[in-house]
Amino acid sequence: AAVKASEASQARRTAEAEARLQAAAVQAAVDAETRCLAACAEAQETQAEECRLAAATQTAVRAEARLVASAQAAVKASEVRRQTAVAQAATEAERRRLVAAAQVALE
Repeated sequence: AAVKASEASQARRTAEAEARLQAAAVQAAVDAETRCLAACAEAQETQAEECRLAAATQTAVRAEARLVASAQAAVKASEVRRQTAVAQAATEAERRRLVAAAQVALE
């Protein structure tokens, strides 16, 4: 009977040890999954931040392109004004020449 009691006690201790090992393995798996989920969430945050930075960069590039286009339009408008002034000056000079020629012809 003592042998059977000792065997039963040993079997119980073995079962308890196995249960503790199994519980530790389950806890380790839960911990690993928790770390994995945390890493995944962090990676998603990083990716979202990279997307926000890319969008901001695109916005800045578009704004710069608009500024360049505006500057080009201003340069073109300035050149048109300059050419108009030159043409007006030439027209005025021609008008004066014609008036002078007409006055000479009338004399």
